[in-house]
Amino acid sequence: MLSPFRAFSRQCPHSRACFPPVSRSFHSPLQNDQKQLSSILDELSDSSASAARNPNASWMQQGVRRRFDHKLFIRPHYFSHDHRFKGPSPFLKRPLIGPGKKQAKQQDVFYRLGVDPLQEASNDVLMSSFVTEMGKIKHRAETGLTTKSQRRLGKAIRRAKMMGVIPVLSSARLPWN
Repeated sequence: MLSPFRAFSRQCPHSRACFPPVSRSFHSPLQNDQKQLSSILDELSDSSASAARNPNASWMQQGVRRRFDHKLFIRPHYFSHDHRFKGPSPFLKRPLIGPGKKQAKQQDVFYRLGVDPLQEASNDVLMSSFVTEMGKIKHRAETGLTTKSQRRLGKAIRRAKMMGVIPVLSSARLPWN
């Protein structure tokens, strides 16, 4: 429900002629509110006239702020200080795809033994240990390999699938599994 002042101000947006004459002898809270409303409307009409001359003047005085356009949906969060004054952080931390370089060199079997995964493409036991049950290549976060070894391992697994060493759509059935 609208307050009587809002409804009244919507009927007469920018004129003082709408207000009834006020007696000077007695000031009720209603009359004080009407005076405040008329002063606010006068300020708005003055500021709208100056904004028509220079639309960016009020925003230049306030510094870097986000503007509210009349056609946009406004959420309550938009009025918070963080949203109005702080932009997005410039350096977002990327999600961890796999182990770091130092940790990967310690965990990587191929790197530590000096073995090239492409030379082991015909080793079905080794290749199937890096493949899921559905036949997909495990990602680097699971294998713990270096970036170079992971790329070469993927190439070796694809070669092994093409040669028929390991099944294409599932992992190889090993006798001890």
